[in-house]
Amino acid sequence: MKAYDNGCFVTIRVSTNEVDDFKSRWPCSGLPSRPIEFCFEKKNGDLVDIKPDIDGSAAVALSEDAWKFYNG
Repeated sequence: MKAYDNGCFVTIRVSTNEVDDFKSRWPCSGLPSRPIEFCFEKKNGDLVDIKPDIDGSAAVALSEDAWKFYNG
């Protein structure tokens, strides 16, 4: 994962390999095998955008992992 500081937002990019590793623990996740970016409000961790446009419990779990990566 890589974090990009965008001022009041932070973008976390999860690589294809990291997505695939996550999918090995969530085999029916439906997540694409490609990089996924999560954009959060830096001050409170609110998720404001996901690219590509995905949803579901696996996407939420991966976004939580991404925020933990950034927030330590």
